[in-house]
Amino acid sequence: MVRIQRIIIALLLLMVMLLPSEAIALTRLLNIRHWTAPDHTRIVIDTSDEAQYNIVKDEQKISINFKNTAFPQTITPEIILNKPGIDRIMLIPLPRNAVRVQLSLAKYVNTKVFKLKKFQQKPDRVVVDIELPDIEKKEIEERKQIKVSRKDKIIIIDPGHGGDDPGAIGQDGTCEKDVVLTISRKLRDMLNKSNGYRSFLTRGGDYYVPFKKRLQIAREYGGDLFVSIHADASRNRYVRGSSVYCLSTGGASSEAARVLARKENLADIIGGSPNGEGNNNELDPIILNMFQTNTINLSKSFGTILLKHLDTVGPLKFCNIQEASFIVLKLPEIPSVLVETAYISNPGEERLLRSRHFQEKIAETIAASISEFFPLPSSVSPELIITKQDGTTKSAPDDAPKNTEPPTPISIYKVKRGDTLSKIARKYDTTISTLLKLNHMKLNDPLYVGRLLKIREPEVDKKGEERVVPLKADASSARRSKVCTYKVKRGDTLSKIARKYDTTISTLLKLNHMKLNDPLYVNQILKLP
Repeated sequence: MVRIQRIIIALLLLMVMLLPSEAIALTRLLNIRHWTAPDHTRIVIDTSDEAQYNIVKDEQKISINFKNTAFPQTITPEIILNKPGIDRIMLIPLPRNAVRVQLSLAKYVNTKVFKLKKFQQKPDRVVVDIELPDIEKKEIEERKQIKVSRKDKIIIIDPGHGGDDPGAIGQDGTCEKDVVLTISRKLRDMLNKSNGYRSFLTRGGDYYVPFKKRLQIAREYGGDLFVSIHADASRNRYVRGSSVYCLSTGGASSEAARVLARKENLADIIGGSPNGEGNNNELDPIILNMFQTNTINLSKSFGTILLKHLDTVGPLKFCNIQEASFIVLKLPEIPSVLVETAYISNPGEERLLRSRHFQEKIAETIAASISEFFPLPSSVSPELIITKQDGTTKSAPDDAPKNTEPPTPISIYKVKRGDTLSKIARKYDTTISTLLKLNHMKLNDPLYVGRLLKIREPEVDKKGEERVVPLKADASSARRSKVCTYKVKRGDTLSKIARKYDTTISTLLKLNHMKLNDPLYVNQILKLP
């Protein structure tokens, strides 16, 4: 009896071994998803394993025949899309455990079909890109026309992630790709309402744009500045704060910057770019070095201004610009920064990122930083008021040149290694626009080590009275009293200074051309009424 049982078990094992492999485990189609961009529609087919298939292209149809695949019971056999380039998707069972996914296409489209291997939380995928060449050509021509005919500063805003790449996800399910798109749209609209600026997005909806295409868009527009907007994340849910990053041609400035760059650089793989094409977008080190003292320093200058403004909105993760090899910032000819607005992994900051008020505040802060970095000429010419030694005042002659700076003393500064216009302006309590005007420079002119720069300093007599004071030509210019100065000390606030000198905060702000959220620096010189 025992012998018979052993023979039966052996026969059963032999039968199992002789069964075809597809009868044991068939590939399953898990889901079919789609993303729509202006110039293409993407179809994503999630599979349980790496799929085997062949492709049959017909006029206005493409069929993907999956081998050794079970017909899905949870996916509708007919999916009506009516999206650009595609009308519908049909699932058709075929003999011998095969399934056909048939796409009905519009005329004059191009198609690409490729596989993506399982990565992190993403399953194996088969991707079909349905490209609209006429639309793409038209978009490229429009961008190039804007570049040729432009009169304003062109600001390129890059909402991170998108489509199949959600970016970081908060505890309450908030997706980074959604909040940064909302902030980017608000920032674009704010800038486009201001004279002197034109702003464009690298993506206007929920779809993924590869790194290479983002950089191409910036170049085709002839961008003057590229700002990539993100939300940070950490396993430690208590970490919070904003940070700003720029490209490094060498190593990262910190381990945190290196880790973040590595994470952000995976976006092409997660988002579904064939072979993670962004990883091949390496630039010649010689080319990068040529721009190191120019574009990268300009990026640092803007980043420093941006950090100053972000500090008025909330805490900073890093008080200084961080550097690392971010693929999305590899634009040697365009100043570029990546800003992490807040930590979406922090429950409190996740709530902020979801709030319309915070989104608008971040957008306003970035817009204010851009305005400071690219100052526009004032449409109102100031009247020049001269204060004499005896305290009396007189107006400048009517034929005096408009927009003329007061005749204050000029000193010379020799540029050192690591200097930026922003750093020099802060050191001498002036602005980038003043330095540019005084030295007949443009914003993208390189700063060479050893270059001599003119620095205008306020002319102050021994009593602390300024001899020349520019005031706006309005009703308030009737007040021609003596102006004294005060050097800001550690712990000072505008409120404390106003109380000490029996004045108001609004008077201090107006007299010093400041905004309420402008920071006070130690040793900063303030004018007092």
